[in-house]
Amino acid sequence: MPVHLLRGKITNLRKTRESASFFFTDSDQTAMGVIAVAAAAAGLGSQAVAVASASTSVDEEADYLEFEIDGLDIRGWVWRSPFKEGDEVEVAVEKEGGHYVAFAMMRPSDRTIALYPHCSRGASAHIKNAVKWWFLGNTFVVLFSCVFFAIKNAIQGGGLYMVFLKHGLPFLAVFLYAFFGLMTVSMAKKWMPFVRLSERCFAAFGWKNPSSIDLVASTKKARKDSDPGELGVMYFRY
Repeated sequence: MPVHLLRGKITNLRKTRESASFFFTDSDQTAMGVIAVAAAAAGLGSQAVAVASASTSVDEEADYLEFEIDGLDIRGWVWRSPFKEGDEVEVAVEKEGGHYVAFAMMRPSDRTIALYPHCSRGASAHIKNAVKWWFLGNTFVVLFSCVFFAIKNAIQGGGLYMVFLKHGLPFLAVFLYAFFGLMTVSMAKKWMPFVRLSERCFAAFGWKNPSSIDLVASTKKARKDSDPGELGVMYFRY
């Protein structure tokens, strides 16, 4: 059944903060652990901590909402809900039995959006983000290695470090880009169900070109003073 939009005022709102499994299997946790180690080695401390935390548990905290719009029973999970009783909202829902399942909610007055966990980007934006971090992470490691061995060669001499720079580092660079390229592709595919759900919600809201929408980027522009590390567990702005 396609996602469609309900509009109206929130009534009888009940919100609970609970833990549930939205994403990771055992194999996913292993892959995330490898990526966390690599991120730490590349100097991406905050990213490594976030990934390592995700890899240790399949349960994540989110808000479970139960409310009504025009007498219709609506329930659903979002990362964190800023909405309150009486708010005028638009809700992207699917009918399930005698109630509706909410996947995304927007308050048109300030364009604040809350979505199902891990939903924030369309396919094009998701792929661009994955490629960006794959390239930046590997490039950082390669450049750091160049500087490190060049300094070691200048201090200690002997030519051994220069030999590695000329002959060993290119092979290391190729290996890193290839290995983490495969890891990036694998993890990017794991997110595709959420990406497709995001696009269905964006289309239900009537937004143009859902594939290119990146709510993390638009939220950063709207909330420049916010901590970017928190955006993944908060509501968004579009």
